Amino acid sequence: MRLVKWLRKNNSKVMAVVVIVCMLGFVGGSYLTYLTRSGPSPRDVVAHFLDGKKITGYDLQEASRELDILTSLRADVLLQNQDMQGIFLGELLFADRSNRGGNPEVVNYIRQTINRNRYSVSSKDISSMYDRSGVPSTIFWLLLKNEAHRSGIRVANTDTGKLLTNVIPQLYQNRATYRQVIGTMVAGGTSEQQILATFGDLLAILQYCHLICTNEDVTTSQAKHLASCQVETIDVDFVRIGAEFFAKSRGEPSDEDIVSHFDKYKSVEPATVTAENPYGFGYKLPDRLRLEYIAAKLDDVAKIVTPPTDEETESYYQKRKSLFTEEVSVDPNDPNAPKTDRIRGYAEVVGIITEQMLRDKIESKTKAILQQAKTLTEPNLADTDLEFEKLTSKQFSKNARDYKPVVEQLSKEHNVKIFTGKTGLLSAAELQTDKYLGRLSVDGYGYGPVNLTQVVFAVDELGASRLGPFDAPKPRMYENIGPLEEPSQSRFNVSERIMVVVRIVEAVKASAPSSIFETFSRHSLILDPNEDVADDDVHSVRKRVVEDLKKLAAIDTTKARAEEFIDMAKKTDWQAAIDKFNELYGAQAKEDPNDPNVFVPNYLTAITRNSVLQLKTLAIQREDSASAKYFLNQAEIEGQFTHQLYSLVPPDANKPDNLPTIVEFKPNMSFFCIKDLQVKRLWKEDFDSIRPVSFYRQDFTQSQSLAPVHFRPANILKRMKFKFTKEEEKQRSDANEPAPPETAI
Repeated sequence: MRLVKWLRKNNSKVMAVVVIVCMLGFVGGSYLTYLTRSGPSPRDVVAHFLDGKKITGYDLQEASRELDILTSLRADVLLQNQDMQGIFLGELLFADRSNRGGNPEVVNYIRQTINRNRYSVSSKDISSMYDRSGVPSTIFWLLLKNEAHRSGIRVANTDTGKLLTNVIPQLYQNRATYRQVIGTMVAGGTSEQQILATFGDLLAILQYCHLICTNEDVTTSQAKHLASCQVETIDVDFVRIGAEFFAKSRGEPSDEDIVSHFDKYKSVEPATVTAENPYGFGYKLPDRLRLEYIAAKLDDVAKIVTPPTDEETESYYQKRKSLFTEEVSVDPNDPNAPKTDRIRGYAEVVGIITEQMLRDKIESKTKAILQQAKTLTEPNLADTDLEFEKLTSKQFSKNARDYKPVVEQLSKEHNVKIFTGKTGLLSAAELQTDKYLGRLSVDGYGYGPVNLTQVVFAVDELGASRLGPFDAPKPRMYENIGPLEEPSQSRFNVSERIMVVVRIVEAVKASAPSSIFETFSRHSLILDPNEDVADDDVHSVRKRVVEDLKKLAAIDTTKARAEEFIDMAKKTDWQAAIDKFNELYGAQAKEDPNDPNVFVPNYLTAITRNSVLQLKTLAIQREDSASAKYFLNQAEIEGQFTHQLYSLVPPDANKPDNLPTIVEFKPNMSFFCIKDLQVKRLWKEDFDSIRPVSFYRQDFTQSQSLAPVHFRPANILKRMKFKFTKEEEKQRSDANEPAPPETAI
């Protein structure tokens, strides 16, 4: 009874306590954690690096203050406008301080710069810049600053002051001077000497990076080789005579020969050219997947979209007049008169506006229909305790809804044709070169689209490609992907454009064929109900082996025909020989009966050679791509052909001695009848004139390629032997722990 009386008497106090407890419970205990959490005191040692050097709580506070100084000076903006070394350093120090975890726009710029300048940097190198393993930017600032100082690199405050005097107006768009910015920071309690010293440390880190990344000298022979590959070109006039033209008349190889040839090359990837396999035979099947799709043609959707009204187009114009500005002369009769901006009148641009608005409405309507289809086919989790984000591929497969009834429903609802079906088993190369699927992309986390091939081949069941933190989320089996569309730069007209929602319904890892009789379909989207799957869309291992054996058996015949052609060309003229050759052998070689000629003149100009360094760079840049191996093989084969042509020319000449001539190229199973071949050489005098630029370019490219390696967080921690104190204590504890007793046998 006393308790009840006390509760009645202190009712308001009790309720206040209850409300506070409920509030704390509502925020999930985070506020309690914050109250009870205590950071390191200034004297606490939080980490060690190198030979027992200490990092204290006070060091972290100072590092944070110095990074704040650099932020106030807009050093992050300054670094973003530098080369790769500056950009990567800026992302390392300032990405996590702005709570952005890396700027997608900066990452896209990095990727474009790498591809444009052929730097040996992969997508993995870029992604690794944002893998900090919980280590804050203050630690990296302390380590890099110490590393630069230990090497003897420091920048005097006077030099730093001169640089900031020139840089600050640029960073503030000429709205502030050195005196104004530094004066404001000094008024806030930071001395000018500390500001200059901190910025000088940033410059020292950049100088040390440049020193380390350029310590490998480019030799003269390297420079000459790379310069000749980049500058020297080949022009060639030829007729190709391929073994496939004469293989049709060959008889079928025996079953024994077929099986023997298949067994020899069944585990070899196609187009893998080696000394032991000069023709590039290979029958290993690559990673493949099957997609189920819902697709709509924008041409069909256009029929149900109402064109914009006059009121809508005029409203569009009034709101976006600045988009229709053109530069005109003040005096049309005077070609030297100054220019001025003029806004084009509504009547001048109404056609453009109508076309743009109609295109936007068609795209918007198509996307809305496919988004509705995507929603209606998502897994039904209503009567389950499953969460969508946590579904496994197996759970997606079990709960997936059928596409067909949804497509039939939406086709009737919107009165538009919508297509659905399943593709064949497609490799990454086939998907990427497909006329429909190859040009589709997914909106990534950043500002740039991510190619569909890159996304779907990242599924766990294959893991053939890799998605970085600024790409798209990794898909799961039977998970809807899309709506997919072409990148914005390809949106020139509605005709033949499509939008698609897809899901992966089957994934098969690369392997040797199970038998010589293995077949599978590899057709793409079928957007015509009357369209049949072509013979070329069915992959037959046996058919492929037979074709190769027939071409191999026709090699001697092909060589004899090439020699015959050269004899004709020497006796008459080149075109007459081509006409006569088509008359003799064209009919049996025709794939298309309507094709008037099979053997035709070809002329290639300005062919350059691929250097080993260029191929290596291409491999690094594409190492995260599922189709990388295929395209690298093609590049190597093309390079081999160019080098073979180049070898025909004596070192001190511009063309071969004996023309016309025949060149056998085994990877292509062809003979090339060369009419003319001209090398535009880089002579010593030319090289001497470009030598300084060539050395600088190669040295600069090398240093830029090493920047992400130097600033990779894991590499910094490793070379500076960084350890948090708690990690060291755990290691000592593990070392002192007695070993478990051996099990008696």
